[in-house]
Amino acid sequence: MRKNILSLSIAAMVGGLGLAGGAVAAPATKLVVTPEGIGHILVVPYFTAQEGNATLLNIVNTDETNGKAVKVRFRGASNSDDVFDFTLFLSPGDVWAAEISQNPSTGLARLSTPDNSCTLPTQVNRDFITARLNPKANLANETREGYIEILNTADIKPGTAVYSAIKHVKGAPPVACSNGAATPAALKPLLTEAGISAAGFSAPTTGLFANWSIFNVADATSWSGEATAIVAVDARGLAGEGLVVAHPQANGKPSGSVADLTADPLLVSGAVTIQHFDLPDLSTPYFTGSTAADQAAKLSGALAKTSIKNEYFTDDSVQAQTDWVFSLPTRRYSVALNYEASNGVPAGRVFTTLSPEYFNASNTTVEGSAATQKICVSGIDRVFWDRSEQQKASDEDFVISPSPIAPKINLCGEVAVWSINAGDEFAASALSASVARKNLEVGYADGWGKFVTPGATNGKGLPMLGAAFAKATSTNIGAGVSGNFGLAWAHRYTSPVAPVPAPQP
Repeated sequence: MRKNILSLSIAAMVGGLGLAGGAVAAPATKLVVTPEGIGHILVVPYFTAQEGNATLLNIVNTDETNGKAVKVRFRGASNSDDVFDFTLFLSPGDVWAAEISQNPSTGLARLSTPDNSCTLPTQVNRDFITARLNPKANLANETREGYIEILNTADIKPGTAVYSAIKHVKGAPPVACSNGAATPAALKPLLTEAGISAAGFSAPTTGLFANWSIFNVADATSWSGEATAIVAVDARGLAGEGLVVAHPQANGKPSGSVADLTADPLLVSGAVTIQHFDLPDLSTPYFTGSTAADQAAKLSGALAKTSIKNEYFTDDSVQAQTDWVFSLPTRRYSVALNYEASNGVPAGRVFTTLSPEYFNASNTTVEGSAATQKICVSGIDRVFWDRSEQQKASDEDFVISPSPIAPKINLCGEVAVWSINAGDEFAASALSASVARKNLEVGYADGWGKFVTPGATNGKGLPMLGAAFAKATSTNIGAGVSGNFGLAWAHRYTSPVAPVPAPQP
């Protein structure tokens, strides 16, 4: 582990030197989660616009030489359906900032940004889109929780027309290209695949990081954290170059085999007709010779965890509440839910087989009514302790035989929220989540616990991210002063043990 971290530290340093005119990155062959927080791909495990909450997102380009063409996609918490996506162009050293909140007129989540970094389309200040969601669901509510994918699709080098159009001069691009401005002439060719090919895009390198914050102004509570960063590394373990995976931010069917472009089961099967804007996703091949299914498997392996551990805090004396969030950002590339039979594909789960498998028919189910259907992952064990190492695995320490064993948990939804000791899934909780929320009574007010995630293949775990969100109210304050405060604790994990190489003769 120390060697891997050291390698990644060197990779970050070499990448920085390369951006400043030093070393040249080599083609990447592998995806690695980096503790440094800067990478090619970023995943924000949770966003919310529920009950007065708003999510702030900042994306930073630390590359001081090259611009970045970045795909930003918001996916819903129920079944990872696309609810909003666009292409963002970051100038060297640029920061893009936006807020996701609830539109009081429509109830939909909406994005709002005053940022002048270029986007396609140029107007992204708008409500989220419901076209891909379950038509029987509460559509507005389904847009208000989920997770975010951020992918560097290409570097934009000095000397190209796109670079000249998006490079900030005195704090802004030379021609306005955001907030509804007319699309600059240099960006109009990007509406087609031929235009993308002729744009002079370069292989994507590392350099992105992102921070997220959740604020509730009325409740005077906030949480914050950083996006999980994934680096594409070369055979030496150094940050490398991916393939250019930029696609038009437009309607129209891409050329080539769909299975070569994505592992998304609904797109591959034809249950949903693929469009240019669906690409790239996290499974779009980033390496020469890689398939979409292989890319999805590699990314799932990089994120796989065999257990998740964290604290909980539900002390009634300070009105404490804790929600655990579990985000499964690559499950979509193994199994997706077809809400109604379409294009010859029956309603229900649709699979793409990965090797190794993390999700398949044996460890997933569909639960809920027609309006609340969610794919669930089964077979999750849990154990909780209080702060004095007492353990409560079942409702009684001593039992009358035969006693039922504590049932395993199903994690329902692509972003599952588990409220600890809330009473029921409709009672007040830290995040006020409602799309994919359940309650778990653990027997103690405060302590820690773990979820064990075997996955579909024994010992491989599940690709998962998340955190514990706690809030409480201090009673030792003066009149007129808010005593609410929020705590965000990133989950701690146990990862699958890599096989020991056989000795060489």
